[in-house]
Amino acid sequence: MIKKFANSIIFLFFLFVVAKQTFCQVPELKEIKYEDVNANGLAIKIMHGFIDVPEDREKPNGRIIRLPVAVLKSPLKDIGAPVFYFEGGPGASNMLDLKNLGIVSNHDIICVGYRGVDGTVKLRSKRVGKASKGLHHKLLSDESLDNLEMEVKRFAASLKNKGIDIAKYTMLDVIEDMEYVRKALGYEKVNLFSVSYGTRVALLYSYKYPDIIKRSVMIGANPPGHFVWYPEKTEQILDKYDSIYKATSIFNYQGSIKEAMKTSFDKMPRRWRAFRLDADKIKTATFQMMFSKSGAAEAFDAYFKAANKNDYSGLYMMQVIYDMGISKSMAWGDYFQKAASADFQPSINYREWLRSSKTTLGATTSLQGWGIINAWYSNSIPEEYKRVRLSNTETLIVSGNLDVSTPSDYATDKLLPALPNGKQVILKDYSHTLLSGRQAGAVFEMVFKFYETGNADDSGIVYDPVNFTVKKPLSNIAKKNYFLLLFKNLF
Repeated sequence: MIKKFANSIIFLFFLFVVAKQTFCQVPELKEIKYEDVNANGLAIKIMHGFIDVPEDREKPNGRIIRLPVAVLKSPLKDIGAPVFYFEGGPGASNMLDLKNLGIVSNHDIICVGYRGVDGTVKLRSKRVGKASKGLHHKLLSDESLDNLEMEVKRFAASLKNKGIDIAKYTMLDVIEDMEYVRKALGYEKVNLFSVSYGTRVALLYSYKYPDIIKRSVMIGANPPGHFVWYPEKTEQILDKYDSIYKATSIFNYQGSIKEAMKTSFDKMPRRWRAFRLDADKIKTATFQMMFSKSGAAEAFDAYFKAANKNDYSGLYMMQVIYDMGISKSMAWGDYFQKAASADFQPSINYREWLRSSKTTLGATTSLQGWGIINAWYSNSIPEEYKRVRLSNTETLIVSGNLDVSTPSDYATDKLLPALPNGKQVILKDYSHTLLSGRQAGAVFEMVFKFYETGNADDSGIVYDPVNFTVKKPLSNIAKKNYFLLLFKNLF
């Protein structure tokens, strides 16, 4: 009897050891390599490696996803809490080229690949990318959207047939990947640096692991419910651009930007030279070019030329920009899964609702994505992560008052009231891209001072007005490359 009892104890101890090794093992980086670079006269090391994470953390013996990890090691002696970076998207990579970042601080800076984009499982589809270009030169027609919806359904089914569980590619899963890396690197507290879509990941991180985060910076904050872009808000931003344009003492064309847009569409010919024009695609490209104020100026210049000179070359070039860049740049499965699992509301007919917009540009990108969202939607993150709630994390929100993607007032009205330790800096006459251009260095300096002091010191940021004078007009580019564009169109 005693022997039998002893054997049972040994067996139970064996099970405990196996379970501990399986479920409590500290993750580790693999295939670590170091890259030596020089930044501002200082020798810096960048560590590259990989981390293996389970697709489904409830099934640790199931599919394993390998994600890239890069760490810019601070060369300074007095090291502060490390900074985890979250890029925008969804559907874009989270792997910055750290050697070109141009930042030397007393913080390690860490990039961890987004599952579904950077890892061994990539939620990409050439067929969905092709369908995103629309049919018969009507990007947002029901026929085009139905075709895109069919390809999205086919893509989701193909992932399921491969054994890929798309329900495990939410923002909460991304956060757990970050936690794996944090533990592997031995960090106790971390700072967060997030951009656009990444700000939502950071916000949910603060909800789930409030004791882990020291301070968080959000560049272009995206509150819950705002993966949908509202056409009425885009119209408000257009009105702001119009006010700025009319107040400019030197400009090339009379009238307003919105009048030029309306005139361009009202008298739009079927073709520019050999190329068919697609008004829906031009509107969609316009919205996406407005993510930067320089891109917005280029688009507005093309509209003025079309309205005043009947020159549609610039607007056609915007179609080319869409086809060659925007429609190919995304991991579509990642985009649909992150957005749908967080913001989808089953009671809303998104296509019908978004089509009802009577604004200058209409719903554009939102209609293309959310007008077919039912084709992908399969699960939702818990409701507690789908709404704004209290977060005591020290947070700095940096916004542009011309931002069409993450409008500054959404953060002011919806996020700040739930951030008792939150601050917001709104940059005048800036759009969505705040980390490039003339003031990028000053923005970075403000961000890293905030990590040190908790103060939002924007004194180094100098006003940079909107410049409506375009050095390289899209119309010139289209005409100069006409035969190259014709060749590519043929093949």
